[in-house]
Amino acid sequence: MPVQSLCISNIGPFDEIEFEFDPRVNVFIGPNNSGKSTALWALGDTTVYPFTLPRKLLRQNQESYFELRMSETDSEPLHGQFPITLGSEHWSPENWQGFMANLEKVGYSQFIPALRHSTDFRSEGPRSAHREEPEPRRQIGTKNQRDLESAEFKKRKVWGAIDAHLIPDVAIMQKIIELHFRSFLKDQPVFRNVIDKICEVASDITRQFPIEFLGTDEDEYGFYPRFGTIDGPLPLNTLSQGTQSIIQWLAYLIIGYAEYFGYPEDLTERPGVLIIDEIDAHLHPSWQRRLIPTLTRYFPNLQIFCSTHSPLMVAGLEAGQLQLLQRDESGRVTVSRNKEGTVGWTADEILRHLLDIPDPTDIGAEERLARLQDLQLRQDLTAPEVAELEELRQTVNQDLVRGPMGGQLDHFAEVLRQVVGNTPADTPDL
Repeated sequence: MPVQSLCISNIGPFDEIEFEFDPRVNVFIGPNNSGKSTALWALGDTTVYPFTLPRKLLRQNQESYFELRMSETDSEPLHGQFPITLGSEHWSPENWQGFMANLEKVGYSQFIPALRHSTDFRSEGPRSAHREEPEPRRQIGTKNQRDLESAEFKKRKVWGAIDAHLIPDVAIMQKIIELHFRSFLKDQPVFRNVIDKICEVASDITRQFPIEFLGTDEDEYGFYPRFGTIDGPLPLNTLSQGTQSIIQWLAYLIIGYAEYFGYPEDLTERPGVLIIDEIDAHLHPSWQRRLIPTLTRYFPNLQIFCSTHSPLMVAGLEAGQLQLLQRDESGRVTVSRNKEGTVGWTADEILRHLLDIPDPTDIGAEERLARLQDLQLRQDLTAPEVAELEELRQTVNQDLVRGPMGGQLDHFAEVLRQVVGNTPADTPDL
């Protein structure tokens, strides 16, 4: 079930703030220190439990609360207090069970932190090949918490527990090896299909650099998954940082999907929630702009929450799919949503109107233009200022005519000719 709204107070930079969400895509943008990661962490702590909310976000001597609503038909939203810890004054067994019941409404959910860490990990072998269900990565919570765990909660502990700051590749590589061996030993291709789906989605994002899972290999240090690339067969840790990043968070998403729903044939049709901080980390712009379209095409019932600083991630979104965080004059963080879609917007338009960069050029050219405008507005100039004004007129003019603008105009003219159809080839320059 999609998350409809979240209200949080006294956490990170937020005194009190309320988010209304799109049922499909929610992209958080805004300057550094405006609370993008904090909003995603708070959402993760309320919907992806078990999850470790950074305690640094909690304010001393102030209580932090949240209100989570799953749908308009909910008679009462979930009210709670951070940190979500059974045994505290707020989280009595009764409130805890209410929280567990709300997790069942959320269904499958996954949080991916911004830092994706690669290692030279080698596995000793498939630890779970002889089991139907893999073992939890760690024991979470107190004994009282574990005594109150529902079937939903136990299912989430297998693959959902994640540190808010770091996603290592160790668990991913181990899981891929185990799935491959389970597929081979039990002659059940459903396990191998999960790995192939990771590569299929990744290849659609990387496009000209396809990725194929070739199987498990072994060296003197142990077992590792091997992938086919345009540079030949390679282990995961030798792929580019961007390719590793994509494979890592796709593995967490897709393997988590499979384990949560029991490896169904219609895996990609199942509902889910993905929360990913800095989704565009390490990626080339051509890959960035394919991320959300690819995810929404493969997973039509997945609700996506992500943060970004890239204008190419913002292009092509519908009205209401942007969460713009800004600070007002008093320093208070506010949020607004886009009333219009960004389909057809250029990167320059997004930089100017949404990312607070009025002159998307290099700082030197921007400073010269600002100085020129300042001198032009003055009534009485000194002799040195007159000379500076004349020099700036020449310099700024050169700044503005440099670059690919001529090529852009030629391209625009060619596109116009193709659209019009019968326009003569000698159409005057625009």
